[in-house]
Amino acid sequence: MTGPVRTKAAAGVPGRVPIRPSLAKKQATKSQQDGQIVTSVIIAFVLVILVVASVSVRGSMRANKSVAAVTGTLKTVHARQSTFRLLNQRFATWSELEARGMRLPVDQAVVKSNASASHWFVSLRDSATGVICDKTGELFDEGPNDHQPVCREPGK
Repeated sequence: MTGPVRTKAAAGVPGRVPIRPSLAKKQATKSQQDGQIVTSVIIAFVLVILVVASVSVRGSMRANKSVAAVTGTLKTVHARQSTFRLLNQRFATWSELEARGMRLPVDQAVVKSNASASHWFVSLRDSATGVICDKTGELFDEGPNDHQPVCREPGK
């Protein structure tokens, strides 16, 4: 028999030639393999997105903690500057604040600072994350929140 194989379902339908059973199995297997490949690619893509997102969130949380720590230090600097201003009628340089006991946490360092009779400026860096925060103070500041610190992350 050289012609197509007919099954009972296709026997009564004119012009319809059924697929051979072995060919149907191959097509079903190929379709299943294609489906598995597509599913695997989608799962891999979702996993990569999740990993990237978690790394990004972790980095953002570390930066936020650094900003909070440096901001707290800058509030302490503001208080020390206010006290120094009351006693000396001018603001202190960083070395004068250090001479009077001002200490930074181990993971923070002064990048820049200056002071005059009416203004002061200090820039601090958190060594763990590289976050740098700058703060200024003026003669007529009523509290540490009059001039909010400006913080930036490296590379941004």
